[in-house]
Amino acid sequence: MKNIIIIYPSKKTALQLRDVLVGNGFSVSHICALGSTALGIAQDMRSGVIITASILPDMSCKSLAEHLPADFDIISLSKGGTENYGSGVINLPLPLNRTEFLQTVAVLVSSVSSFTRRKSEDRDLITDAKLILMKNRHISESQAHRFLQKESMRTGKSMKELSREIVDSFT
Repeated sequence: MKNIIIIYPSKKTALQLRDVLVGNGFSVSHICALGSTALGIAQDMRSGVIITASILPDMSCKSLAEHLPADFDIISLSKGGTENYGSGVINLPLPLNRTEFLQTVAVLVSSVSSFTRRKSEDRDLITDAKLILMKNRHISESQAHRFLQKESMRTGKSMKELSREIVDSFT
């Protein structure tokens, strides 16, 4: 299991997030208010999951992602945002859907390497599979992504393997 770091400017919100995670069996190793503090903590870790506000007092979530070690995933929480996946960050809109949030955290903490940082050819393959699913099942990009996540966990196959199977079956 990977370490979880919560970065949130509001201490109350950070503690609420920790309580939800710990109450559902996850371990939160650190809570901090600044991205720079989290970067220092992350340098001493091999991998982890960061749950953060989309904008921190000292940097944006995107800037944080660019400076983290390779095996870190980020869940960014934003008011009025839309759910999307990419560029090393999973964006989830507030208010959170508790079940989806916990499922996303579960996938990230159990993955061996970074879930969001893939080789470009792997990302392209996964994108192709999502496009096929979107077209054939008439679903959104985030629904296609969630389908791949859940199917990956159910079958024990990597997202890359599963995506390859989907692309091959439709070509």
